[in-house]
Amino acid sequence: MRAEATIKNSLWGLLQQFIICILSIFSRSVMINTIGIEGVGLNGLLTNVVAVLSLAEMGIGTAIIFHMFKPLAYHDEEKVSSLLNFYRRVYLIIAVTVFTVGLSIMPLMRYIVHDVSYSNSYVLRIFLLFLIQTSSSYLFTYKRSLLSADQKQYIISIFDLVMKIVTILGGIVILKMTKELSYYLIFLTLAGLVNNIMISIKVDRMYPYIKRNKNLLERSERKSIFKDVKNIFIGRMSSTITNSTDNILISALVGTIVTGLYSNYTIILNTLTSIMNQFSYAMMGSMGNMVVTETSEHIEKVLKTLVFIMFFIASFCSVCLICLIDPFITLVFGENLLLERYVVYICIGVFYFSSIKIPIWIMVQASGLFKVDKYIAIAGSTINLVVSFVLGKMIGIAGILLGTICTYVIQYNLKAVILYKKILHKNYMRIILITMFYFIITCAECLFTSFLVIKLPDINPYLRFIISGIIAASVPLIINCLLFRNRPEFIDFKNRCLSILGGKLHRRSA
Repeated sequence: MRAEATIKNSLWGLLQQFIICILSIFSRSVMINTIGIEGVGLNGLLTNVVAVLSLAEMGIGTAIIFHMFKPLAYHDEEKVSSLLNFYRRVYLIIAVTVFTVGLSIMPLMRYIVHDVSYSNSYVLRIFLLFLIQTSSSYLFTYKRSLLSADQKQYIISIFDLVMKIVTILGGIVILKMTKELSYYLIFLTLAGLVNNIMISIKVDRMYPYIKRNKNLLERSERKSIFKDVKNIFIGRMSSTITNSTDNILISALVGTIVTGLYSNYTIILNTLTSIMNQFSYAMMGSMGNMVVTETSEHIEKVLKTLVFIMFFIASFCSVCLICLIDPFITLVFGENLLLERYVVYICIGVFYFSSIKIPIWIMVQASGLFKVDKYIAIAGSTINLVVSFVLGKMIGIAGILLGTICTYVIQYNLKAVILYKKILHKNYMRIILITMFYFIITCAECLFTSFLVIKLPDINPYLRFIISGIIAASVPLIINCLLFRNRPEFIDFKNRCLSILGGKLHRRSA
């Protein structure tokens, strides 16, 4: 049941991200042609500024989802309803807080956004639209969390996919007609509200008891949740610093236009990262259920399988990116919008480490190790800021991204240590060595495949891109399948997929 829920959630997430990727690339091309690279850079920068404001959420969502695992597993409807009622009230406060804090930092925009032709008043208007879009989304978050905790993330993926298609296509029409970023953002805000309202209605129909039961949480339970929140908040802050400050630092230390160039790469890299994160969202409910009901031996077995799956996908994507991302940007956006090659390698490194970490991150959260994890978060965010700032001043964008990689590597190792010591009670070095081996294999595959692609003759760029894609996709798949065909993790994953596929085919034939 858990495996089927995870894979079902993952497949819908993958479909969602694949379609969004294709449409987003077309949308980005339209943005460059309508609002220019300055507009694209401003859009990417303010997106990350608003993401930093999400720290006001403090990790409430993670804490509530964790506390819902047990009552959902044992069908305690009263407790689930009480948690949701509490969650709704807290998130109303958070929405107001985010909006208020956002208004208070508006005078600082002149120091963050520079080297652009836009007036400060225009930048503030655009930031205000971002602020409204973000704060309004918090009003419906608690309904989404119930689906995630109950292993039904795929429902969210379906709604988000349909609305994302509408917003991208509608946004393209608006940009073509108006060539104005503000109208585009107004449309996105309205579409987001409609999507969240539709999900809210769906949840009310699936869980009618949440509207009948208006009980509030007991004081002791609220104190327990807020105790977890205090610990989770540090982790949230670390994650936000790691994932959302790169664009801000690039704009402040290098320039907003360089942020626009970087955003041409991140539209691809972030889409792939979102695809990988779909596994994270899909796993959360299942992992929480497993930690509550299974033995440490079974948990470790599942963890190793998940780490292998992340490696298998991340290595495949990394090899393809090494060979194809620059030619793709040249064909779609133009040769004058490329970053230096060594910077591209580091960008792909950030993607790889952000992907391989997912199972450990999810298992630590599902295990409720919030108190210990906060110290790892503090160490990671401190290292990220210091290394990114110092190296960013010295070598520019490459140094900022190296700081992000340092954070991922250090936090991965520390999280593995606490998970194995506190939950699994086993030696943690095995998972560390396995992960190092996976990284070495990925680097070797990237080097070997790049060598093959470089040797291709100078032919039509579109034909060369297709041939390079076939080579880049084939090499890591062949190597990984041959190298790991007898590994229990590979066999376990293959058997689970075949079992679920066979079950679906049997139900259809019946």
